[in-house]
Amino acid sequence: MILVNGLQADSIPVDDRGLAYGDGLFETIEISHGQPLLWRRHLKRLKQGCAVLGMASYDDDVWLNDCLKLADRQEHAIIKLMLTRGSGGRGYRPDANSLGRRIVSLHSWPLYPQEHISEGVRLFKCETPVTENSRLAGLKTLCRLEQVMAQMEWQVPEFDEGLMLTADNDVIEGTRSNVFIVKNGVLLTPELKRAGIKGIMRDVIIEMATKSGMIVKEVVLDHGTFIDADEIFLCNSILKIWPVKDYLGKYYGPGACTKTLMTMVSNQLGDYE
Repeated sequence: MILVNGLQADSIPVDDRGLAYGDGLFETIEISHGQPLLWRRHLKRLKQGCAVLGMASYDDDVWLNDCLKLADRQEHAIIKLMLTRGSGGRGYRPDANSLGRRIVSLHSWPLYPQEHISEGVRLFKCETPVTENSRLAGLKTLCRLEQVMAQMEWQVPEFDEGLMLTADNDVIEGTRSNVFIVKNGVLLTPELKRAGIKGIMRDVIIEMATKSGMIVKEVVLDHGTFIDADEIFLCNSILKIWPVKDYLGKYYGPGACTKTLMTMVSNQLGDYE
């Protein structure tokens, strides 16, 4: 089921700027027993994106009402929020008076193998580079063509995610996840000042780890340092944490720090709304 500006629909106008230019933002949210998880954090990031793009948003209650209409009686599902700049004519310059279009859709919960958590996943090295743009870094915009191209690079089922780097060979993120490594007991993650999405789960993990006394650093993470890690794991709001068991033929497996964080996320996530 899909709501467009609060009404059930299955289409948008062909002149929508989200379709024409990727001019908009989105959020992907877990629904548990009819309620959206980490809701305030998702809405906060959406508002931050609107401020950068110069787009008007809707009140939090408007988004929440749409979400709850679809989430009602859903034990476990996914809600996707999209906000486009709305309809506009030909040309890049937006109409200052254009009204934003909000699209809220309901999706079934994906069933991933339990081994992804207990044993870890294999990570593929993508050749598609991440474009560096400090103005858009951190935002979850509708422009995801790089990630589409990156995921097309592997067709074999043994790989579960792909790693994306800059042209300078610095690690940024997975195609649909943020990345962390553990080296000598220190938790490291790319700083994302030049590219990448600042994921909600990434922020939660940084906060949890810091509160627990772990040393956490956001750094420029070159590929060599990444490979030399003691542990590697991936995260997003849907996957939570996936340990990496293999990258470029090197075995990592779920390490002690990764397991600790997985337990913390499982037990404490409700405290991070």
